[in-house]
Amino acid sequence: MVQKKSRVKVGAVSFLNTKPLIYTLSSEEIELSFDVPSRLADDLKAGHLDVAIIPIIEYFRAADESYRILPHISISSRGAVRSIQLFSRIPIPEIRRVALDTSSRTSRTLVQILLAEKYQIYPEFISCLPTVHPRSVDTDATLLIGDAALRRLGSTEYALDLGAEWQELTGLPFVYACWVVRDGVELRNITQALLEAKESGIARIPEIARVEAEKLGLPEELCRDYLTHRISFDLGDAEIAGLMKFYEFAVKYNLATPDVPLRFVEKKYDRNHTL
Repeated sequence: MVQKKSRVKVGAVSFLNTKPLIYTLSSEEIELSFDVPSRLADDLKAGHLDVAIIPIIEYFRAADESYRILPHISISSRGAVRSIQLFSRIPIPEIRRVALDTSSRTSRTLVQILLAEKYQIYPEFISCLPTVHPRSVDTDATLLIGDAALRRLGSTEYALDLGAEWQELTGLPFVYACWVVRDGVELRNITQALLEAKESGIARIPEIARVEAEKLGLPEELCRDYLTHRISFDLGDAEIAGLMKFYEFAVKYNLATPDVPLRFVEKKYDRNHTL
C-alpha cells in the first residue's frame, strides 16, 4: 500500500496586501492557514508550518534556524504604502512615547530605525492591539499596519507613511515580508504554485479589490489603488538591495542578529521562473 504524502503546511496573512498572492492559490499538496504576521513567524519557528509569509525581520533574527527565502515574491513598496502608518497627535520631532501594533514585527523595527535615522529621536515604545483607535491610546503616537491602518487614514493631525519615509531616506524599495521555508522541507511543486498564484492574482486585482472592499468596509477605489500602485509583489535586485539596507540598520540598532546570510531556495532562476 502506497502511503499518501502529507501536505505542505503553508501559512499566509489575511491582510488585503496578501490577497493577490493567495487568491487563486490551489494545490492538493498545500494545507493553507491564516494568521497575523507575528504569529506566522512563531509558528514557522516552532515547526508548525513548513512555509509562511513572515515579517522579513524574523528571517534576520533566526540565528539558530535554517531558513530560505522563496524567490521572485515579496510584499514590498516603492514609496508611500498607506498601510504602514505612524499616527501622531503631536509633531513628529516631539514624540516621546509610541504604541506599536502587536501584529507586525518588521514595521515595529522600521519605525524605530526611521525615528532614529531621520528625526534623531528615541522614544519609549509600548505594545498595543491592532484594533485600537490612535486617539484612544495614552501615547504620543501609534503604529498600525495592514487593514487597520487603512481604516484609520487621516485620523490624527500628524502621520508618517513608513514606506514613503524609507524611500526618502534610502532611495530603495522596502520589503515587509517574504515567503520563507524551513530547511529540510520537501517543497515538491509548491514554489511553482506560489509563483503562478502571484501572477494570476495580480491579473485579477480589480476583482480582488471589489470583493475585499465589501468584506473590509473600505472604498473599492482605495483597495484597487492600494493593490495596484502602493504594494509591489516582486523581489528583484532593487528589493533585495532595500532588504539588505534594512538589515544593516537593524543590526546597527541591535534589532537583528548579526551575520545572518541571505539564502534563497535556489541560486538561479530564468526570467520565466522555471524551477
